[in-house]
Amino acid sequence: MLGGSRRRGFGLYYDEFGRQELSKEHHTEEYDPMKKESLVIAVALTGAVAFFLGRMSVSTKDAPSPSAAEQVRARSAQTAEPAAVAPPAESAKAQPAAAAPAAQPAAVAAKPAAAKVAPKPAAVAQPVKRVPPTRPVPGVAVSSDSPTKGAENAKVTIIEISDFQCPFCSRVNPTIKQIMETYGKDVAVTFKHNALSFHKRARPAAVASLAAHRQGKFWEYHDKLFANQRALEDANLEQYATELGLDLEKFKADVKDPKLGAQADNEQKSAVALGQGGTPAFLINGKALSGAQPFDKFKAVIETEITEADKLIAAGTAPKDVHMARAKVNLGPKFSIYQGSLVGGKPAPAAPARKPKARPVDKTVWKVDLMGHEATKGPEDALVTIVEYSDFQCPFCSKVNPTIAQIVKTYGNDVRIVWKNNALPFHKRALPAARASYAAQLQGKFWEYHDKLFANQRALEDADLERYATEIGLDIAKFKKDVASAESKSIVDKDMELATKVNARGTPNFFVNGRNLRGAVPFENFKTLIDEELGKAKRIADSGVARKDVYAQIIAKGKTFEPLDSKVTKFDLEGRPFKGAENGDIVIAEFSDFQCPYCGRIAPTLKKLTEDPELKDRVKVVFKQFPLSFHKQAKPAAVAALAAHQQGKFWEFHDKNFANMKSLTDENFKKWAGEIGLDMAKFDAYIASGEGEKIITGDMNDGRKAGVRGTPSVYINGRKFQPTGGYSVPAIKQILKKYFPKK
Repeated sequence: MLGGSRRRGFGLYYDEFGRQELSKEHHTEEYDPMKKESLVIAVALTGAVAFFLGRMSVSTKDAPSPSAAEQVRARSAQTAEPAAVAPPAESAKAQPAAAAPAAQPAAVAAKPAAAKVAPKPAAVAQPVKRVPPTRPVPGVAVSSDSPTKGAENAKVTIIEISDFQCPFCSRVNPTIKQIMETYGKDVAVTFKHNALSFHKRARPAAVASLAAHRQGKFWEYHDKLFANQRALEDANLEQYATELGLDLEKFKADVKDPKLGAQADNEQKSAVALGQGGTPAFLINGKALSGAQPFDKFKAVIETEITEADKLIAAGTAPKDVHMARAKVNLGPKFSIYQGSLVGGKPAPAAPARKPKARPVDKTVWKVDLMGHEATKGPEDALVTIVEYSDFQCPFCSKVNPTIAQIVKTYGNDVRIVWKNNALPFHKRALPAARASYAAQLQGKFWEYHDKLFANQRALEDADLERYATEIGLDIAKFKKDVASAESKSIVDKDMELATKVNARGTPNFFVNGRNLRGAVPFENFKTLIDEELGKAKRIADSGVARKDVYAQIIAKGKTFEPLDSKVTKFDLEGRPFKGAENGDIVIAEFSDFQCPYCGRIAPTLKKLTEDPELKDRVKVVFKQFPLSFHKQAKPAAVAALAAHQQGKFWEFHDKNFANMKSLTDENFKKWAGEIGLDMAKFDAYIASGEGEKIITGDMNDGRKAGVRGTPSVYINGRKFQPTGGYSVPAIKQILKKYFPKK
């Protein structure tokens, strides 16, 4: 997470990981006619792996928005520092969109020689250069004129739905070129626009390309745009027009013509109506293929369509009618949209109203024990206990306070609110505020102090905390003594330890009779859960259980979360790079990838653990290589780092790799080797020897046996670590102290 906030359902939520995302977010791109700011993240949480079949920008509606995504971008969600996910094994399959490399054209296979019925000579398809008509097509509301290249009356027509700002769209261009070289006399490609709303320059680029098309140079302009995806401002678009020899005045006038914008918009809406909301997408005689797929994927569909086209022609279908005949078969009931709107240019049908998907009801009851020190609001024998995990510096926690007040007013003596602290590590004043609130509680004024803190979230320095204590009439000397006491520290620590056990990873987090509700959600969300639990609690009370004992009975067999897996895996650590105590009793094995940004973010944390005064004699961090297949430079970087390891400088090279993840080239590896003083002859010889690749293979086999599917993956004394408190030093120290106490 790059900032901390994200949306969870209807509620705003602050993730405990702060600026550290724990699972890799696969960013996808999709046009959403209902919500134009949509950007979606598919998240790989610890223990779960998300795969995409194509290298495609696609988005789902309920993931973090660009800021959540890039934003909480991801949140992270933190769901949210997302781990990069590796496919089970390397293959020719398309890779996840978030990290997909450019598709590499496969060697061109000779087309099987199939007996075909030759069409009539007059109908033989010939490669032609399409010249755009000078007048609109009669009876068509939006211009149907779209750029096309390839054979006229082709047996196979490929509709390419694309976005000039989408990186995956540019990566498929070599494959399209290979298709045209392989099937030139049988294939035509038509370009349609889907300028995704979060690509702010995609639509202007689309309109500009149509203006270039009016002067017969769409494909040349198309190549310019894809070659310069980060430079698509108006001045750039005009510059490219000039470089291609276009009539600039006509170009500028055409760019302003609303017909071109309407055409691009209609193509987008038509694509969405056909279920092709992401880019790139292809309709091959109407047969859908999504993503920047490799050549072989296209080849299989194209050759099937050529075979079917030959059958139609042999049966008497005119070559010019083959495209629509096959599209009708492939698209079924959506054919009319394809024929009329996407191809014909008629207005696309309105997007159907989207029915909200019912969120699955989580019946899990967590064992959220009450320890007696908590501040409460409501009677002890209330039938519904709502435990609130909160942070005085979290903006979303303050936003939910009116909702809590409404709950208390609505349910009266049937509900009790219980406060527990979860001071997130990246909120530097949350912990002092939590301890100060406990000091106020000891004088009977927790809730008054609580209100003061939330009303002044940006002023929580020590002097501020003391001033608020004075303003509400506390004994300031006692207050200061209690804030500094071991008791206040212990109370807050106990709250946060329980937060880990019940998976309350962020704030605000609520447990309604043990059932979790995350985020600053509206009253209605609480009401649904409270009403269910109130009915259940009344039935328990009616059975003879005292009201004050109902809550304890409900959570008695509740769930708790263990951050360390009980399974212990033995890894081969012999000769692997390590830092820290060589004979330490706490061994942390880190499976990592030099091209994974989330791995780079936890590296400083693991280093700090080896330097921590309380742990430096106990902790040993061992680096295990796990380069993901879709990070093409991760493996060469790993080999180079191991070459440095042979000369005793792995960690220096490790730091160079992570500091320059976007520049992992052979040339730079040699440059960095020189900068850290390596013997270059030994460095080159090790890389050429293949020894590094053997070690990497061993590490990856080790990881796969243990269930590693993504990076970073961390094992402590062979037990899988699933961070609930984030990859922060305090969170990990808390786990180490609990599970591996000093003897």
